[in-house]
Amino acid sequence: MDKKVFVIFNTASIGDVLVTNTLVQNIKYYYPDSYVVFVCNKPIEDVAKYQEGVDEVITYEKKLCNSVQGIWKFVKNFLYKKPYASFVTYSNERNLLISRLIGAEHIISHNKFALWNTKENYKLKNYTHMKDIWGGMIEALIGEHQNLPIKYLPPLVESPIIDKIKSLKNPVPISTTSNFIKKDMRVNDCIELINLLNLEGFTPVMTGAGEIARKFNTELKKAGCFEYTDIVDCTSFIELANILKICNCCISVDTGTLHLANALQVPVTGIFYAGLADMWGSDSTLYPSVIIEGQYVKPQEIMSAFKNLVGVCV
Repeated sequence: MDKKVFVIFNTASIGDVLVTNTLVQNIKYYYPDSYVVFVCNKPIEDVAKYQEGVDEVITYEKKLCNSVQGIWKFVKNFLYKKPYASFVTYSNERNLLISRLIGAEHIISHNKFALWNTKENYKLKNYTHMKDIWGGMIEALIGEHQNLPIKYLPPLVESPIIDKIKSLKNPVPISTTSNFIKKDMRVNDCIELINLLNLEGFTPVMTGAGEIARKFNTELKKAGCFEYTDIVDCTSFIELANILKICNCCISVDTGTLHLANALQVPVTGIFYAGLADMWGSDSTLYPSVIIEGQYVKPQEIMSAFKNLVGVCV
C-alpha cells in the first residue's frame, strides 16, 4: 500500500473508543491520503467501524491476546506490517508490544514512560480532557493538533424497536447506569425524573445493556414505576444510534451513551455524579450539550437543564 498507514489501538469501552475519534480526524486532517486502521475489542467493532475517518477495523479478543501464543498469532495475521505510526491509548503494554512486533515506524502513547514508545524527543503537552490527550498524541509527529468534534456515521436501519420509538410522543432516551456505581443515577431520582418528563408531555425511554442496566430496570419496576418505554437490552449499538437521532435528545450519566450523542450531534444533558467532567464531559462549543456535576443532582435540576437545552414546548 502506497498510503501511509496509521494504526490506533483502543481496546477499552464504548465511550473511550468514540472519544478517540478526534485522533482519527486529526490524522486525516494532517495526512489526507492516509489509511487509518482501528484496533478494538470484537464486541464493540461497530463503535469503531462507523466513525468519521476510520478506513478499516481489526478486532481481537483480550483473552486470546493475553498469552504469548495469542499475541504472536495476532501479529502474524496482521495485514499492515511496518505502518508509519501506531497510537496506543492508555499506554497498554500489550498493545505497545504488538506495535513493536508489527514494525511500526513510530509508536506513540500519552504516557512518556511507556516501555515501547518512540518519538520521545517531543514532549507531549499536558491536557486534561481525554479527547485532547488522545488527539494531542499526533503532536509527536506534527507539533500541533486540531480541536475537532468526534463524529459517528451509522447506517440507517429499520427494526420493530425503531418503529416503536417512532410511534411515541416526544420520546426522551435516558441512560442511568455505567460500569462504576458512583457514576449511576439513584433509582428514586430516576423515578422522579420519569414522572417529571411524563408531566411535561415527554415519553421516557429507558436504555442500557448488560447486567447492571437490567438490575436497575428491575428495581424501577419493583418500586412500581412503569410509566416509561423499556428498551433495555433490546437494541444493537447501531439501533441505539438511530434511536438517538430519531428522538433528537438524550439524558445520560457519564457513560457511552453520552459520547454517542455527542458523536451524532444529538442534544444531551449529561450528569456527572462522580466528577471528572473536566476529563470526560461534553464541550458545549463542539456539541449541543449541558453538563451537570455533583454528588447529588436533583431531578428537577436535570429536567430544567434538559428543557432549556432542547427548547421543546409540549
